[in-house]
Amino acid sequence: MSLEPRVSAVVVVRDIDQSSAQAPLDLCIRSALAEPLIDDLVVVDAGNSETVAAGLRALQADRRDVKLVVAEPGANAAADANLGARHALGRWILFLDAGVVLQRNAVSRMAAASGGAPTPWIVGGRLTDADGREQRVARGGALTTWSAIGEALSWPAPKPRHRAAKKAEKGEPPPATKVAAVSGALMLMPRSDFQTLGGFDEDFNGAYADLDLCRRAAEAGGRVLFQPEAGGVQLARGERARHRAENLAHFAAKSAKTPFQRAFAAIAKPALTVLVVLKDFVIGRPPRPRRR
Repeated sequence: MSLEPRVSAVVVVRDIDQSSAQAPLDLCIRSALAEPLIDDLVVVDAGNSETVAAGLRALQADRRDVKLVVAEPGANAAADANLGARHALGRWILFLDAGVVLQRNAVSRMAAASGGAPTPWIVGGRLTDADGREQRVARGGALTTWSAIGEALSWPAPKPRHRAAKKAEKGEPPPATKVAAVSGALMLMPRSDFQTLGGFDEDFNGAYADLDLCRRAAEAGGRVLFQPEAGGVQLARGERARHRAENLAHFAAKSAKTPFQRAFAAIAKPALTVLVVLKDFVIGRPPRPRRR
């Protein structure tokens, strides 16, 4: 009798069309396959060059614990992640960005952090960039319509409260902290909970589907946790201002509860587009032209 895999890692590979860009992907896949708790890896080919696609097919042919699935043309990131999850066999699913290289035993620490947490639960980990700077991945404040404005302007979110300093003084690892949301670039949850919540909302064209999933998990009586001792290194990836504004507006509409919040949500898309574009110009990052 075969045993159910413990953790299935889902990695969506999108738009990698230069050989120089494949190194982070290779490191990501190697780090996932080296994790003791990960028993199978689902790779979603979401529109790549033939060279990259051929490499992914070769990986599947070489390893029995790797499954390659090809996304539908035009599908967005949320749909691609849901596709990968449907092919996952494990008790738990780890959503891992293709640019994230896991630290050793990160998944084990994330799984341990969930002990006793009410379902549906989600655990996220700490991410740093290539220079060691910590990325903003855990959001301590409530996820509301007004959070969209803070996200648009990159206002610092309230930091999660924990007793990490006291633990560090005693030489103990910091505990997992209850937060409002964690990043989908490094996110672990039970496969059954993911299915119960209906997966990622495919109305999000890219970012913020992870915030929405965390919001729905909390509203269902579950818990979202951040484990700072589980981490990885993430290659920075930008998103177009137009897409950020669209996703933020959709999040504002879904989270609106009061009449005033619903009124703001009705005008959120143009308002947030202006805020995001102005912010990008202020920091010297003009909008990128559309790809043809």
